[in-house]
Amino acid sequence: MPAAPLSSASLPGHVWFDVEDLFEYGRTNTRPSGIQRVAFEIQRAMCSLPGMQKRVGFLRHSLDGRRFVIVSHEEVEALYERLTAQAGQGDGLVCHGSSGENPAPSRLRRVALQLPVAVRVPLGQLVAHQSAVLRDLSALVRGGLATFRQARRQRDAGPRQLFLPASHDSILALGAPWAHPDYGVLINHYRHRYGVTFGLLVHDIIPLLYPEWCPAGLPRVFRRWLASTLPACDQVFSVSQATRNDLERLFPGVTARSIRMGTMKTAGSKTDDAPLAMNRPYVLSVGTLEVRKNHLLLFRLWRRLLTEHRGEDIPQLVLVGSPGWLAEDLMGQLRNSDFLDGYVTLILRPSDTRLDTLYRNALFTIVPSFYEGWGLPVSESLIRGKVCLASDRGALVEAGQGLAVHFDPDNLNDALEKIRPLLFGADTLAEMTQRVEADFRPTAWNCAAQEMLQTLCATTEDIAPIK
Repeated sequence: MPAAPLSSASLPGHVWFDVEDLFEYGRTNTRPSGIQRVAFEIQRAMCSLPGMQKRVGFLRHSLDGRRFVIVSHEEVEALYERLTAQAGQGDGLVCHGSSGENPAPSRLRRVALQLPVAVRVPLGQLVAHQSAVLRDLSALVRGGLATFRQARRQRDAGPRQLFLPASHDSILALGAPWAHPDYGVLINHYRHRYGVTFGLLVHDIIPLLYPEWCPAGLPRVFRRWLASTLPACDQVFSVSQATRNDLERLFPGVTARSIRMGTMKTAGSKTDDAPLAMNRPYVLSVGTLEVRKNHLLLFRLWRRLLTEHRGEDIPQLVLVGSPGWLAEDLMGQLRNSDFLDGYVTLILRPSDTRLDTLYRNALFTIVPSFYEGWGLPVSESLIRGKVCLASDRGALVEAGQGLAVHFDPDNLNDALEKIRPLLFGADTLAEMTQRVEADFRPTAWNCAAQEMLQTLCATTEDIAPIK
């Protein structure tokens, strides 16, 4: 049930959101991830609470990272609108195989094929590695240019207003501020000098729980960041009970409060974003293509289905996302199998409207992740009345609200056992869909904002102002 309404008069100061990570993310990305979506929805909900619109502000970091500066609400809105607007060039790209053609090798490849194996194989590896270097170099150049343009825009716009909070103001970090190596020092400056309270929303601590699913070095950086930032927190929030349990187990001195996550609203229709056409019924899986998301299980699952059943009885598998951490193995298997002879379709960075269309036209959805701090694709599926087959790890069971079908992500046979009734049961999918449509109860984002605000009020009352 929604939290009891809280008057803004109960809050002794203003609430300031650190949104630097959103601007950093927007430099090199065209679509928001779940973290950016959650942070923005809570911020927007906080602004909509009675009497709060003029008591909410937004902060960025100074160029040297030692202080906060004020950024307007309009700038934050404009950036998020750009990230969630209709797809731009290269977005919504569809990748699939089964073209029915085997193109002849190029002249250069024909020459390479005449080389001895001892030369040809390392040469091929060298070319592949050089291609990866060129991709990374291109990303580095884009990031450097984006940083330069941002610095120039800030210089041309003149100095921003320095953040000078009043006692009993609160700062909230809801996104991913891990890029700041001395974040605890930055926060403590304002806590000790001005008497502000600081709240941090933790989405997950997966780099510490499962470092094997992360790029080399990230777990060490993330642990150091958390160890220096958590002592500066007056209040720690978590997006789920599972994340709260993880955090309190690894950091025994920390007490976190889990908040109720809202349900992402469906996108409004836009005439300039036509739905994608599929040549057969399909099952949808939404999420960044990285090793933790366990897309390889889906690849093996579909291969097994195609081995044991007639091809015409097997729906398309539609993967929506972009390649992320340690996804090379998955992408290689997709390409080498010709996207499983055309039974797998990959859609990169669709707009919100197109994603909504994909959800609504799917038979059902599947989330095979090894671990999640929450599980937005589960609730995004349920709010559209679609059955979700999801892993039983992390917070995915919480997100499913008893309406999702869960399986062991380490067990292909368990996944097969759970998916077959949905594919081949005469009435199973229809009955489960009716149950989802009847029983799913969406949660408003103002519940999360309200719970955070109530906690901040109680925390602020316990902290005496520093004079």
